[in-house]
Amino acid sequence: MADAAPAGPVKLVILPRTRLGLGRAGLRRHLETVHGPMVVAEPAVSGGFTGYVHQYAQDLAGLPLLDDRDAVTVIRFAEPAAMAASKASEAYRLRVGPDEDNFSERDGSIALFAAERVVVPGADDALAKLLVFRAARGVDIERWALALAAIAARDDVHGVVTNLARVVEGDFPFTQFDEIGLAAGADPTVIAGVLADLAEPVLAPAATRHLLVEPVRFI
Repeated sequence: MADAAPAGPVKLVILPRTRLGLGRAGLRRHLETVHGPMVVAEPAVSGGFTGYVHQYAQDLAGLPLLDDRDAVTVIRFAEPAAMAASKASEAYRLRVGPDEDNFSERDGSIALFAAERVVVPGADDALAKLLVFRAARGVDIERWALALAAIAARDDVHGVVTNLARVVEGDFPFTQFDEIGLAAGADPTVIAGVLADLAEPVLAPAATRHLLVEPVRFI
């Protein structure tokens, strides 16, 4: 990593640039049936994970989109040493790491450290998630989490998490993002509208982009 990991628990968020010619369906097929199972099968790589979730992008109309992103992977570690050991393992170096080139382009892929604030748990296990990325500065994460309680109380929402993001690989302008778990029948455009109204007095973001994803939990 280009930057030091945070102290304490680590949430690593990876937004791969899909390998040229593979496409969204091909990326998901490789991640879900090859790479994810490979990672889980290598205890030297995944034994220190406290969470490992793939999030596969879905079609979404009517909102400004986070372009050219077909998946988001979230890996959690209890501490930075566990992340370092995973990356330094022979299994990662010889098998897992090289397989990343089979689905992603190194140029354009993004890695973030996310400092998360869980408003209501359960988003990773929802049927779908709305990810909302913002170019926002000086965010008071506790004030924003308090505002998000209005979203968390909705019947069509299943879990809410907000994050401050720090880029460690690649070029990414967004410094804060929300993860809104969606229940069956939820309309992501409606949820996005409510979020925009809540954000106006609290965040006043310079730019906002959205991604609708289907979470698949491996760990």
